[in-house]
Amino acid sequence: MTLGLGCDTMTIMTTKSITPAKPATEPAKGRCSLNELPSGSRAVVQHIEPDGQAMQRLMAMGLCVGRELEVVRQGNPLILRLLGARIGVSSRLARHVVVERRA
Repeated sequence: MTLGLGCDTMTIMTTKSITPAKPATEPAKGRCSLNELPSGSRAVVQHIEPDGQAMQRLMAMGLCVGRELEVVRQGNPLILRLLGARIGVSSRLARHVVVERRA
């Protein structure tokens, strides 16, 4: 089943079972929540923490595991460049997205 812009529900669910998110007190090296990235940062989505409708909303916007993004503007909403478009994501939803920073 495919939702949004090519995000596969099974991929996200499988990724979660293989690579569980680290607790907030012990983040993996180079990983953080999307809402913690400063403006101008680039990152790749590593994990989306399941939160009912939050995951569905993010996937519908094209935000899924493996997707590269750039933070255009920090704040609420957080403005991201994703797949050549700019999208706004609330800080509440951004907390559920674990990313790995890119240079």
